[in-house]
Amino acid sequence: MQIPRYWAQARLRQETSKTHGATVQRWGWSDISQAEAETHAQQRAQEALDDVLKAPVQRHLAPDFERMEWANEYSLFAPTPIREEILEQRGETVMTRNSYGAHCLNTDKVAIADLDYPRESDAPGFPWIVLLILLSALPWLWIEPISWNGHQIALIFIIACMGLLFRARLKRWNDARQAKQQNPSTAANRAMARVLQVQARYPDWGLRLYQTPKGLRIIVTHASWDWQAPQVQALFQEMGVDPVYALLCEKQQCFRARVTGKPWRMGMSGLSTQERHWPVKPQHQPGRHEWSQYYDEEAQQFAACRFLQQLGPSTFCAEAQAFVLWHDSASKALTQLPLA
Repeated sequence: MQIPRYWAQARLRQETSKTHGATVQRWGWSDISQAEAETHAQQRAQEALDDVLKAPVQRHLAPDFERMEWANEYSLFAPTPIREEILEQRGETVMTRNSYGAHCLNTDKVAIADLDYPRESDAPGFPWIVLLILLSALPWLWIEPISWNGHQIALIFIIACMGLLFRARLKRWNDARQAKQQNPSTAANRAMARVLQVQARYPDWGLRLYQTPKGLRIIVTHASWDWQAPQVQALFQEMGVDPVYALLCEKQQCFRARVTGKPWRMGMSGLSTQERHWPVKPQHQPGRHEWSQYYDEEAQQFAACRFLQQLGPSTFCAEAQAFVLWHDSASKALTQLPLA
């Protein structure tokens, strides 16, 4: 699991002529000390600068080479680990604050899969435009005497077509409205059916199921799997896990679960650009600290997910048992608080 505690940034420049120069910027990190992170940043920056200076001889740099390492916190396609503030650690599980301020649990021992509800096709809206066109034509039909000339016949034909179109679209709108009333949670049902199909295919898997604001969360409880386990790949593929989440797990070499609400779902504004990117510069730390305190207080009124049921074996492995205790407490999954 790659979640460094210390971060530093180094920028190096070397003049190559009177009017040109080479500049590079690199991150450095460490789990030991800030000094080691700074040394690491200097080493990576020097290596990058050497590559730039040798480029004219070598004719070109690597296709993915970047002079300025401006990658964001998640760095999905960069050679740096994820940059997040570490809030707490219990054993092998680490709680971090993500880029928009929410708390996340990170673990390399307990597999987690977040499944978004399948996107519903856009329901047809009420045909207001067609209705307005028809209503605007009614005075003309009432006032204009019928002379049956070619111009008038064409207009009457167009109005008749608009009437048929309005009737067809009105029927589609009404059918969709009635179907939604009869079965309002179609997407949720399909997501649940997918989970149950996976559990039926692997009955020896213990899957702890939660509802999230827009989907489901599954925690594997019967065994400890790392992110490279073939069972995890099967779980992700068959559950239809978000590809970005799967890539994030691979990049960070662990699994993660958000356990506090998203600020905008709690009626809050987010962190400013200067305050959200970790590590925060000294001049912006007071603002981040003030926002974080207010957020943490507001988050007590919301749950990040809600426990639904335990599927498969009810016996937990030791790693899952410890993780679930912390997860359920931090996310307030066993309460009836509103989801955020």
